[in-house]
Amino acid sequence: MAKLIFESAEILNSGGSSQGVISNITVEGVEVTLEPDTVNVEDNREIYESYTGRIVIRSKNTAFDAGGAILDSAYVSTDGTLPTEGKLKLNGKSGSHDLTTELTYIQGHHAFDNGRLETVLVAQASDVDGELAMVVASA
Repeated sequence: MAKLIFESAEILNSGGSSQGVISNITVEGVEVTLEPDTVNVEDNREIYESYTGRIVIRSKNTAFDAGGAILDSAYVSTDGTLPTEGKLKLNGKSGSHDLTTELTYIQGHHAFDNGRLETVLVAQASDVDGELAMVVASA
């Protein structure tokens, strides 16, 4: 089984072109989950109506590697306004894999949870089957 070890994240536009690379993401700061969304039907039974996948990354960087504030990107919403749809790509280290979402809205904020300023980005997508739109590329 391969380990998913990421060295950087990247925001991509709808065509797959990079809008900026973010270094200094940590393995502890990456969460990839697939949660079922349940709905109650008759007689207190539940079914899985859809699934929600969520990727949360944290970085010590507040700017893209090439410059420009991450939270100022048109692809990141910080205040609930609708950003431009983009993709979030996690670049794997040598011997690992890359992980890319399909088009989604990326939310972002600054956090001070770990005693330092961090940038937090969240990409979330929903799908009606268990095959969430995440593409894993081989190393």
